[in-house]
Amino acid sequence: MFLGLNASRFARGIFSAAGLLSIAAVVVGCAGYASSKSPTVAQSGVVVSPGTVQFKNVPVGQTVTQTMQITNTNNSPVQISGVAISDKQFAISGPSVPRSILPGMNLQYTVAFTPNAAGNVSAAINISDSASQTPLSVSLTGVGQQKTVVSLQVSPTSVNFGNLLLKSTSTQNVTLQNTGNTAVAINGVSVSGSGFGYADLSPGYSLSPNQKVTFQVWFKPQVQGAASGTLSVLAANLASPAVASLSGDGVSSNPTPPPPPPTPTAHTVHLTWGASDSTTVGYRLYRSDAAGGPYTSVNGSNIDALAYDDTSVTSGTTYYYVVTAVNSAGEESVYSNQATAAIPTP
Repeated sequence: MFLGLNASRFARGIFSAAGLLSIAAVVVGCAGYASSKSPTVAQSGVVVSPGTVQFKNVPVGQTVTQTMQITNTNNSPVQISGVAISDKQFAISGPSVPRSILPGMNLQYTVAFTPNAAGNVSAAINISDSASQTPLSVSLTGVGQQKTVVSLQVSPTSVNFGNLLLKSTSTQNVTLQNTGNTAVAINGVSVSGSGFGYADLSPGYSLSPNQKVTFQVWFKPQVQGAASGTLSVLAANLASPAVASLSGDGVSSNPTPPPPPPTPTAHTVHLTWGASDSTTVGYRLYRSDAAGGPYTSVNGSNIDALAYDDTSVTSGTTYYYVVTAVNSAGEESVYSNQATAAIPTP
């Protein structure tokens, strides 16, 4: 058996990919709340304070709590058998029931309000006890307040004017949209960077929720070379400006496009070997990057020919190959002589 080799080259192309970047900012306003407590409610010696629990101006999705106390003014113990609320936007937590209250003692509970929508909500806490036949009722009221979201979105967030002849002007459209839920009045617009400016957007312009306005930014290079800048839109209730990056290149004449990069050369090692005896059903090819092995299979299966092209080689690497013969029982012969292939460096 013998093993020989020769190398041939194939041309392959290369490619590049560019990604996209977008930025959005949302500023959530803060809302306060106020609560007041009504006089106590009492029934058969069980006194609840406050008798009405009020929550005012609680932002939707946020939780505000108040304390409620149940006191036994009887001369004997009273058992509280149930504490229930009629609306899921309210919740109560505290000692589990049933539970006894000794004379002159009390239980402390925490009442929470988490509005799921803006508007007024009314409910009741029904307290069942052993001192009376009917539950004692505590009134609950709450006012859910919509969150104030102030947000301006600039699109696109990056404007590139490319190559532009000196002292010539190029314009591009930019859209400003109110993506919050409250009106936004523009206080000012500023542009930094040499050669950049804007038009058709004046301070004092007001945008309602979801409203858009389109204006122009322009680039007029005065000097040759790359330029960069920033467009900033300011509003009193906006925590930070809405911005877009600006870029361009001033050139003295239309530049000649650069030549394409050279195409890398790929290599193939062509391997051949002599036939074994008549019981052989195929051959297996092995490769190593070190003389004498260890070797690994090149294609992972039998080869039904006396030649093979190895295309999975790397420039500047030397490979060492051996081949075995396989009979019908799947048994392999010993390794053949070792062949060497040195892949050129580009």
